[in-house]
Amino acid sequence: MSPLTALSTVWRQYRPRPSPQSGSRQLVAALHDGASLGEALQQSATTLAKISVHEAAARFEGGVLALFIVEVRDSLRRQLLEAATLVLDAPVAAALRKAATAVNDDTFVQHLINALLKATDLYVESMPVESLRESRCTREVSALFQRSLCVLISRSEAARCCGERSHRVEFIPMPQPSRP
Repeated sequence: MSPLTALSTVWRQYRPRPSPQSGSRQLVAALHDGASLGEALQQSATTLAKISVHEAAARFEGGVLALFIVEVRDSLRRQLLEAATLVLDAPVAAALRKAATAVNDDTFVQHLINALLKATDLYVESMPVESLRESRCTREVSALFQRSLCVLISRSEAARCCGERSHRVEFIPMPQPSRP
């Protein structure tokens, strides 16, 4: 093992890591500050990606890239579900749970595979990872998450704010014909 690889392994194990709840807390704080769900997800995408890559790297002990991809996906899903429980607004919480479910869908997972293949310079997800560049992985996952918001939540959910009443369609009474 080269000294550089040994140093990077030790650094990855002992460096200070952000709190696993900081991504979901930042998302909820943005929602409580008045941002819409789409804006809040856009603002916290980098933090959510950073937390998910850090958690996945901490659990990842080498092996094939597919294991790392599963860990990243599960961490993103966990953070969105945690934010749904912290937000205390039923429509926004339902939209966050729907987004957490969409992170597990085939479309998002395939794009996540492609993004992490690009970040690790591998050809297929069954190849072993020799060195993991967390910063590149974080950038790719963050960019993917921001691009995929239209798949994860609908337009009406993206415009929803905490404490906002749902817009109902009100019917104006039609004029009645007069009696003869």
